[in-house]
Amino acid sequence: MKYHIILLLIILSYRGVYSQEKEYLVTNDNDTIYGKIIRGTNYLNPSKTIFKIKDKEGKKHLINPAEVKVLRSLKGVDGDCIIRTVYGTFFIKKIIHGRINVFQMIDNVFYYTSKDNEKIKAADFGGFGSRKKAHAEIRTLIKDNPKILKEFDSLKGSAKNILYIIKKYNQFYY
Repeated sequence: MKYHIILLLIILSYRGVYSQEKEYLVTNDNDTIYGKIIRGTNYLNPSKTIFKIKDKEGKKHLINPAEVKVLRSLKGVDGDCIIRTVYGTFFIKKIIHGRINVFQMIDNVFYYTSKDNEKIKAADFGGFGSRKKAHAEIRTLIKDNPKILKEFDSLKGSAKNILYIIKKYNQFYY
């Protein structure tokens, strides 16, 4: 019995080592670099979000949004998430995954969308934009589902309603 318990513990420990996910970044050249993703503070401009990657030797390197496509964070400030860059300038966090992806600017209320993994575009909801314009913009993304479109047309174009309808739309395709 004692040997069975020891064997079980060995198997579980190996399983934990090999199944662990790792944090990483993918450069614009499609190179993957593994390391600890850390959100830092820009002391010259505290409103600007910066990320660093800590390598195996413990050295921290600033991540330039113009040089990377995606960051994979697991346990940082942003939790378990995918962080992308947009316009080579800003970091955005994926908050809805599906046929329509929704991203939110890190530390801000501005949203971005991408349907069928096309180019990420700024969305006109969540900020100070017009609800009418936001409604019209999202309407074009969901027009291929008449049932969802009908429900959406009965709602106001608030960020809360838009996020709700995109999640519901995505349930039909995933």
